[in-house]
Amino acid sequence: MDIILDVRELKTHFFSDSKIARAVDGISFSIGQGRTLGLVGESGCGKSVTALSILRLIPSPPGRIVGGEIVFEGRDLLKLPESQMRSVRGNDIGMIFQEPMTSLNPVFTIGYQISEALRLHRRVSRAEAKSITIDFLHKVKIPSPEQRYNDYPHQLSGGMKQRIMIAMAICCHPKLLIADEPTTALDVTIQAQILELLMELRDEFKMSTLLITHDLGVIAETTDDVAVMYAGQIMEYTTTRRLFTNPKHPYTVGLFGSLPKLGDKREHLQAIEGFVPDPSNYPVGCRFHPRCNLMEQKCKQMDIELREIETGHLVRCWKV
Repeated sequence: MDIILDVRELKTHFFSDSKIARAVDGISFSIGQGRTLGLVGESGCGKSVTALSILRLIPSPPGRIVGGEIVFEGRDLLKLPESQMRSVRGNDIGMIFQEPMTSLNPVFTIGYQISEALRLHRRVSRAEAKSITIDFLHKVKIPSPEQRYNDYPHQLSGGMKQRIMIAMAICCHPKLLIADEPTTALDVTIQAQILELLMELRDEFKMSTLLITHDLGVIAETTDDVAVMYAGQIMEYTTTRRLFTNPKHPYTVGLFGSLPKLGDKREHLQAIEGFVPDPSNYPVGCRFHPRCNLMEQKCKQMDIELREIETGHLVRCWKV
């Protein structure tokens, strides 16, 4: 399998006068050609920082990528000059940002905002950019795209804004699509439509995809492989089928245990006790040990490495 993106020991930290927040702290994963990797975990675990790091969009100050490699099609993106990196963003790698309500510029029409990417990266004329833009509005199932081309973001619903963000992300035929919580703040019906649209476009354009979410249901429906993140590290990494049939890490097991099930007669959902640790003050040893029901003294003392327990199944726990 051809690897299109290979992230190796990535570290992204945020600095203040008194402390260092290690938001992403040594994660590694890869995405094969045409495959979808799901990055799942609680809010604050480092998922979105990982996505922004890949595109080198970390605000500096206070953030900085302090270590690792991000190899895309054989090139380490961290070593590219900014001029070359600008040609990668939106062209080779597209991104759907987390908040469609705030990601669109309110003073420009949606047609202008999609066309801008085409004219920048594809060097097409204004008329050709408009034609391609209307075609992509069709592809993302915007009704009456010729009329909507001249609409402003405030004239669109949340679901339509998300479709516009998808059109902007894929209009240059990227080889990798990063989708950061693409169904956040949308109702359930619209969520299903957006996920179905993403899968259709992924297959049509043969894109590799990094899907970031906290929703295990979304992961089950749309991904080939899964990396479970917690406190800036990957706790478990395997195929989606294997994760759902045989989760190993206590944190992953806890996530599945907290999901409501059809016919479940429990009065209360099973919760993972405790709180996500502060990125500037992670516990010594395994970062999950204060919340883990399998915790032993060894877990408090030694750093646990991500290790392969069977072919293609990696877990950061010495007890499994």
